[in-house]
Amino acid sequence: MIYGFRPTGLAGTALLASLVFVSGIGCAGKTGGSTGAAGTSGSGATGGAGSVGGAGSTATGSGGTGGAAGDGAAGSGATGLAGTTGAAGHAGSVGTGLAGTSGGAGTSGRAGTTGSAGGSGGTGAGGASNPCSARPGLIFCDNFEEATSTVPPSPWTTTGTVTVDSTTPAHSGQKSIHIGDTTNDYDTLLILHDAAVLPAAAGRFYVRVFMQISMPMSAQHNTFILSDLFANQGAGNALRLGEDDSMLMFTLDGDTHAALSNANYYNDGKPGIQFTPGAWTCLEMLLDSKKPEIDVWVGGVEVPDLHHTDFPIDDYDNLRFGFEKYAGPAMDIWYDDIAVGTQPIGCN
Repeated sequence: MIYGFRPTGLAGTALLASLVFVSGIGCAGKTGGSTGAAGTSGSGATGGAGSVGGAGSTATGSGGTGGAAGDGAAGSGATGLAGTTGAAGHAGSVGTGLAGTSGGAGTSGRAGTTGSAGGSGGTGAGGASNPCSARPGLIFCDNFEEATSTVPPSPWTTTGTVTVDSTTPAHSGQKSIHIGDTTNDYDTLLILHDAAVLPAAAGRFYVRVFMQISMPMSAQHNTFILSDLFANQGAGNALRLGEDDSMLMFTLDGDTHAALSNANYYNDGKPGIQFTPGAWTCLEMLLDSKKPEIDVWVGGVEVPDLHHTDFPIDDYDNLRFGFEKYAGPAMDIWYDDIAVGTQPIGCN
């Protein structure tokens, strides 16, 4: 619970038609020597075919030209990275004179050292951000991880069957609040009444919750969050944010004022905002008693038809989360990462 504002081998010198591949990550040394230098011209019979061209380095080698007559000097091996085997050299053209002698064999290149092992595997995509981390204007946030039993810790109180649940996957951490509503229940609520939290300075505050419902939204009217005065609960300009016509909506002062998340529903028949059963939904609400103003965001996106500056509201000091059922059906609901602040809180 938080209170606050918070390769490569050395080359050899052998005249070979192909490279030797070395197993491992390191580059293998080249084994072939380069073609011997051409012999000096001489008289005599027709010379033999020139020596074969050396193997290519990393690219395919081109063929060597024929040696001229005379004694060829021994070729020295060249350094090269391991690559694909070079193509054999084309036969040399016939020269005049004695056949050139073969270039001396190059020494074998030293095998490249094995490459170092790859780095250790990185961690997965960053862990989920902390919905109760410090941020501007944050007054209060509870992720229920400090609870030592199934009873919600102070400053929370309850009505009906409300427990700290560590068996159902929470939104963050291991624990969340389970609202165990039954058919005969009227209100099953987790209550926050704490002078250190509300009423907020200047009569303006944001409340953010993550909630998960167990079944689709009902066509009947029921409430998820109540905002009212502790000394006059459920009366005056009490605000009830919940479901009706299978969508998110709110009422004020009983049913004196109401707003559906699709204000045109009775003309187009299209439901407004609906929560997906079994999935965590981020819900945030602004309540400003001085302006006055009510605004609602779902998943960080404003719901325009729930934004009103024409309804009177009170300087609330009491928040209740759960299920106040008027027409049913019964529903299990989970709440987690409940926060209150004087600035937008957000879903992260």
